[in-house]
Amino acid sequence: MTEFYFVRHGQTQVNLRNAFNGGSVDEPLTESGVQAAKDCGAALSNVHFVQAISSDMPRAITTSRLILKANHYPTPLSSARGLHEMDLGDWDGKTVEEVADPVALDVYFHDLVRFDQDFATDRHIEGYANTLRRAKAVIAATYAAHPSGKVLVVAHGIVFQLLLNTLIGVPFDELRKPKMLRNATISQLNTQDGVHFSKILWDMRPDEIENKKILLT
Repeated sequence: MTEFYFVRHGQTQVNLRNAFNGGSVDEPLTESGVQAAKDCGAALSNVHFVQAISSDMPRAITTSRLILKANHYPTPLSSARGLHEMDLGDWDGKTVEEVADPVALDVYFHDLVRFDQDFATDRHIEGYANTLRRAKAVIAATYAAHPSGKVLVVAHGIVFQLLLNTLIGVPFDELRKPKMLRNATISQLNTQDGVHFSKILWDMRPDEIENKKILLT
């Protein structure tokens, strides 16, 4: 069995502005984001990972390194372009108010298929289907390399919203309905075949894990 631990990167200034934090914009973690990543590291310090995989974006790599610095076991860290956040093109770094594109925004949040078909290209946005395809490929390759053991995966809000919900069986056209994972939270999905995944933890901050007396080893 492979146990995947997913951690969304720590908070950045773009997150603080409540702006689109996609694949063509990156800012350092805030002080709060750094501390939250360290807290995740403390919560996961006794988990013996066979591999850690990060998005290739600096905010995710920084988060990964802060987590692994607290770990009691040496863990190889690699980066994967497939975990790069969805490129939001003309919207990246802007707030909803600054985007000022109400029809496209409504479709973006509620109709993934139509957004990809009718809106994404004109706004230089990557689209949902391609983002999900490349993220799933990372998980498939990782499971093939590690059909047992524990793996840390650090990436982004949209990537994880698409990826994790797909892994637990949410249909493509409903992937924006579940809430996005919060910054610096831990989710765990286990699989015995790389196809079927069971949800063990979901969007839990380290203090919430501690309060529930969940022991991560």
